[in-house]
Amino acid sequence: MTPMKTIQRCQPLLGTFVEITLCGEAPETKLQQQAGKAFEMIRWVQRMMSFHDADSDISRLNRCGHLAPLQVHPWTYHVIELAAQLSRETEGAFDITVAPRLVRSGLLPRHGAYTSLAEAGRWEDITLHGGRAISYRQPLQIDLGGIAKGFAVDKAIEYLSTLGLHGAIVNAGGDLRVLGQIDSRVAIRDPRDPHRAAVPSIMLRPALATSAAYFVRAASGLKKAAAILHPRTGKPMRSNLSVSVFAKTCIEADALTKAVLLAPQKVWNPVLSAHDSVALLLTAKGEQVLFPA
Repeated sequence: MTPMKTIQRCQPLLGTFVEITLCGEAPETKLQQQAGKAFEMIRWVQRMMSFHDADSDISRLNRCGHLAPLQVHPWTYHVIELAAQLSRETEGAFDITVAPRLVRSGLLPRHGAYTSLAEAGRWEDITLHGGRAISYRQPLQIDLGGIAKGFAVDKAIEYLSTLGLHGAIVNAGGDLRVLGQIDSRVAIRDPRDPHRAAVPSIMLRPALATSAAYFVRAASGLKKAAAILHPRTGKPMRSNLSVSVFAKTCIEADALTKAVLLAPQKVWNPVLSAHDSVALLLTAKGEQVLFPA
């Protein structure tokens, strides 16, 4: 019987560290090559969907999407299409057009003149045409930071699932997805002490994403603000609450954490059920609550 081998590799991508763990019977050199191919797929997602890259599909749309329909890569089209669907389902709690507010808060870079466009545009102003073309009904800016990372994890797992591996884990800064038979116990940061404490959990679905407001940055003077802004008000989230969503895909888990953080329960509870997902809420008081109950 061929002995099982396990490798782990890590690279800085998507604004975080991406770790890939592979377990299989192939020679270690082969497993390393397979991990390298998975990293390349993630790197390709970053090139197409990064707000920071002035040549990405997203930056091209943000510059000219209000002037005429632009063709984008099929992956970019799929992610924006799913983002629009999730915006409808969550009544705008998940909204990729929050980018101008993030630029103004210093959380995204300012790319020349087009970062000063009016902020009136919302997700309803995104038009999906045939032939992978997208346009905006009025000037707006989108940022896929709250969903592209999950998509990149899914694409890597999709590729790895074709290789006959015993198991695999792709973890992009806490957005992770598990494949096959591999130890998938996870530790979720405890909002009471996020830098040191963790809450152990098992994977309730193949994919997991976590969002919280406990990591803050200096905004001005002694004031601090979270990196999660409400898409309607533009105000930073101040509640010391952590939301982890377990879903079938990482792109769903990634987006739904924002909906649970920002929308009323009556909105996101049926959305979780519709996506066969489970949300684990951790509070600053140490409470752990699962939804749907």
